[in-house]
Amino acid sequence: MTAVLTMPQFITQPTRSPSGDLGEFYRENGYVVIPNALSAAEVAELRAETLAICQGERGEMIRGDIDERHENDADVLHRYLCIHFPHKFSEIMYNALSHPAMVDVLTQVIGPNVKCMQSMLFIKASGKPGQAWHQDEFFIPTRDRSLTGGWIALDDATVENGGLWVIPGSHKHGILWPQWDHDDPRFDCAGETYGFPYTDEDAIPVEVKAGAIVFFNGYLLHRSLPNRAQSGYRRVLVNHYCSAETLLPWRAPKEGEHMAVADYRDIEMVAGVDPYAWKGHEDLAKPSVRPSGDGGCETWRGQRARKLKMKI
Repeated sequence: MTAVLTMPQFITQPTRSPSGDLGEFYRENGYVVIPNALSAAEVAELRAETLAICQGERGEMIRGDIDERHENDADVLHRYLCIHFPHKFSEIMYNALSHPAMVDVLTQVIGPNVKCMQSMLFIKASGKPGQAWHQDEFFIPTRDRSLTGGWIALDDATVENGGLWVIPGSHKHGILWPQWDHDDPRFDCAGETYGFPYTDEDAIPVEVKAGAIVFFNGYLLHRSLPNRAQSGYRRVLVNHYCSAETLLPWRAPKEGEHMAVADYRDIEMVAGVDPYAWKGHEDLAKPSVRPSGDGGCETWRGQRARKLKMKI
């Protein structure tokens, strides 16, 4: 579907960083915040699209067996914690991949040629769990360590409602620490990173207003805690990017192909040129719903284990 979608007509906002030099702050700390990156109208559009997706208006693959006769909007949103690859079936989510404010920063911290391989829509209603300490590059390996997350806040993200926590500078080691499956009820089904030389006291909260984008390095240790607010959501659209020059060994090599040249080609270019355009595009990623942690983890973890065993 993405082949027929058009790139956005978003309102460009001025780029600002916590220091005078965005690139320097990012390199030193592993993250940077751009406030007011999206306008209020753009945030409202993404929120409305989130509801439409959860209501099944963009395809039954997400809605499943919801009985719409007995659920209001809040009930529908509460069913979901995270929807993977919404850009595959939503034009609005697809357009957000290349928002001008997103591209502006990505080309500063990655380089002129940038590709996107993943989107995730977190809804995280009141009472829903967070995600344990992890590094994104553990899940999406690049050859040049250029993986960068672009975390678009669709609600004010606070400590109370389960906003992002980071360990500044933790990306500098260039080490992917090991992971294990946890049984901590504060977190969802994804694994937990351990063995790193930091404690929770080294972490800081990244509280931002709706419309901000938080960029963070693929090696940066980060997590979120449960949404403990009495009501409401902590909705976030997070997309992952890397340099177009790097090969992306996110799936097992094809039969007869050496691992050194394995290259995931279900990507979207958001800036510059694709030096591997001659390889073409493959439709590999399928939209899915991440279990919230209150059921279904064993099946999901079994799928993860099989993928790791297959080096996918």
